[in-house]
Amino acid sequence: MRQIKVDRNWVFYSMMIHTWTPSEQQLPDSLYLDDRQNQALFIRHFIQPRFEPATNPAEVRAQYHMKESLRYCLNVYDERMNYDFNKVWLQLIEWTLSPTDRYKFLCHAWELLFPDEPWQMDALTMSWYVEVT
Repeated sequence: MRQIKVDRNWVFYSMMIHTWTPSEQQLPDSLYLDDRQNQALFIRHFIQPRFEPATNPAEVRAQYHMKESLRYCLNVYDERMNYDFNKVWLQLIEWTLSPTDRYKFLCHAWELLFPDEPWQMDALTMSWYVEVT
């Protein structure tokens, strides 16, 4: 099996906050992201469009890289990732507060984006993943 290269920064930067603008008319000026309904609104509006079916091979690869990076992060999430996630959120998303439980937020994102796919991995599967920066 070929190694799967993942990068937590793709999860924290590219996947989450690539195309958003705070002036989106469908969203309130501030979202309370500890509320699951607001999380779903945020995820569907800002993250899900990054996973629309792509035809360009580069976009397909980027989607795969983002998806597998998210899967990896969910399996190895620790205090350092929690700190990095919060730091990025505070720098780049000024109009809404970071969710208090960032891990649950990422789990919720996975559930909405890939409802029929498990994110949990066993030790053998984890050995296929290599983190790059």
